[in-house]
Amino acid sequence: MSRSPTLSNSDISEPHPVTPPDYADVMEQAGTFKSKKPESLRIDTLGILPHEMVGKRLIRVTRSATHPVVTLYFADETSYQVRIDGYNPGHPGLPKAIETDPELEPILNELENNSDMVYTVSEATLTTLTDRAFQAGKQGRPDAEWKQVHSAVAFKFKEEGRWHCMWATLAEFDAMGRCVFRSFDDVYLQRVERSPQKSPQKKRWNGRRN
Repeated sequence: MSRSPTLSNSDISEPHPVTPPDYADVMEQAGTFKSKKPESLRIDTLGILPHEMVGKRLIRVTRSATHPVVTLYFADETSYQVRIDGYNPGHPGLPKAIETDPELEPILNELENNSDMVYTVSEATLTTLTDRAFQAGKQGRPDAEWKQVHSAVAFKFKEEGRWHCMWATLAEFDAMGRCVFRSFDDVYLQRVERSPQKSPQKKRWNGRRN
């Protein structure tokens, strides 16, 4: 897997609603998340293992307007980001986005806009998905489709008891707005370290009166 640079906190603070994707083209395994625990991904991955979020109370979510990053804020004042492996803010390449299953989207919208909502993470894991990638044919050639295996962050809330998932997509559109390429990429979970607060500095007296 490729290694991605660390994003600065200033890039991730602004809420940004995300339009749900066309789920007819993705998530061949999505139905299993509602009742069956997804298989854990046991490879050397970036970031931290998602089970670190288990037991924490999710109180707020932000989605960056400039980068494909979702930040999760918890009641114990910890926060985590879902990021795309290999994403470079200076050279973003094809448009990338973090997408979710349809049932998770309204929950994220609530947590973006309603400070009273609280969801407790009861289970969490890093897993793999197999989805259908697509590239439009050129110069009379047929369209190409293939199965793309990629990682995803999966978790369950105590309050409603179904599995949810976040994954990454790459997409390209032509001048008419038609999708000519769609693929998938790996995501990972990163803990956001808080900057230490500086204590007020006392002004030193130099022995002279101003």
